[in-house]
Amino acid sequence: MNALKLVWHKQLAKVRGNRDVHEVLHGSAITFLFRLFGFVLLYTLQLFIAREYGAGNLGVYSLAITLLNIGMVLALFGTDTAIIRLLTEYRAQGALAKIRQLFGKVALWTFLPSLLLSGLFYLFAEHISRYVFAGELPAGTLRVIAWMLPFVSLGRLYASAFRALHRVTASVIVDTVGMRFLHLLFLLIALPLFAPTSQLLIGLLAAAVMLNTLYGMAKWHVLSRDFRAGVQPLEQEAGPAISFRALCTMALPMYLSASMELVMSWTDTIMLGIFTDAETVGVYSVVIRLSMVTSFALISINTMLSPKFSEIYARGDLDGLRKMIAFANRLIFFASAPINLLVAIFAAPLLGLFGEEFAASSLVLVILCLGQFINFSSGSVIPLLTMTGHQKTARNILVFSALLNICGNGLLIPWLGITGAAIATAISLSCRDICASYWAYRYFGFRTWYIPFFSEKNSVLLRRRGHEEGGLR
Repeated sequence: MNALKLVWHKQLAKVRGNRDVHEVLHGSAITFLFRLFGFVLLYTLQLFIAREYGAGNLGVYSLAITLLNIGMVLALFGTDTAIIRLLTEYRAQGALAKIRQLFGKVALWTFLPSLLLSGLFYLFAEHISRYVFAGELPAGTLRVIAWMLPFVSLGRLYASAFRALHRVTASVIVDTVGMRFLHLLFLLIALPLFAPTSQLLIGLLAAAVMLNTLYGMAKWHVLSRDFRAGVQPLEQEAGPAISFRALCTMALPMYLSASMELVMSWTDTIMLGIFTDAETVGVYSVVIRLSMVTSFALISINTMLSPKFSEIYARGDLDGLRKMIAFANRLIFFASAPINLLVAIFAAPLLGLFGEEFAASSLVLVILCLGQFINFSSGSVIPLLTMTGHQKTARNILVFSALLNICGNGLLIPWLGITGAAIATAISLSCRDICASYWAYRYFGFRTWYIPFFSEKNSVLLRRRGHEEGGLR
């Protein structure tokens, strides 16, 4: 017992003595709680829609969210990731005027493409409904999605800016929690007043998205008016913020990476919508979300790690980077592994809560849990590459994994249905993380994954090769 207490106090002293680790741990704890709340909201929302609106309308809802994410990535062109890196650097320099200037420019630059995409989506809604989804996703629903697109894109920019400035609570609320909470609230209010239809479901989603973005706008206005980002502003800031051309040069690899991440996340849902029906999509959306509960520790910690990677790397502290990776990956593994195991063991009872048609897909959930095991065991490797100047390598890995995902889903869904989607997703996810871990090792000379019960000397090699060795170009 005394030995355990001694180890605990030793580890606690290490955390308190390392400012970077302490910031990540503190910020990740807050993010973890909000993400947990967000996951609870998501599953409550899906359970409510499944029981009150049926699996078919849950499939319509899932396809709507998927198309919104696709439109958002196309409109933002990777700027939501680029500003995390840039605003973090400006914050560290105390260049507060540059923060305001850059965000204002990016918000304007990306709002116009989102309006253009929204107009195209609205005009071609009938054709998309008929020829892509065979009428399973109504044209009226697609037109409502078109109205939501500019608000979703702007909301993501606000969330990224808050994240870069370590405003964790505001970031998580604007990114996911606020929208889910408002949507669930509106659905509960509407339940005794209106018949449950897909039009009502998506209309209330649009109201939630718009109100959530307005909250982000108001929060940013208050923050930029009375800037206290944790640093003192400089007397004079050298030069203007980054130019549009330079931003696009930086954002392009990140845009391609984000696009490929989107392909990885939503190809299975879209292809199930094309090859099957809305009810199957509804069942799969619940299964995939349940499998992802095992990785919300990874998602929570990544929220704080991405800007921290950029900050540590910018000051040339490779030893600090190694220690941060080692600490974070241990934390991620032990926070995720028990949940992953429990979800896999109790797959059938968990899915049975949503209805009989969901319980039959327990094998699908187990397959996806295996893929998530590789994901959280690999740690925060893609953010590490992206935030340390290796975004081209991350892009190429994601392109390869996305193509594998598309081919796998295209081949396996017509043959195995929902099970084929799970197999293709788990394989492509595992390939992505294994490849990224390999190239991160080549660049930095230490392992980015965590193997339990190995000492730090074995699990994180100290040999550094720096940047001499090349990567994917």
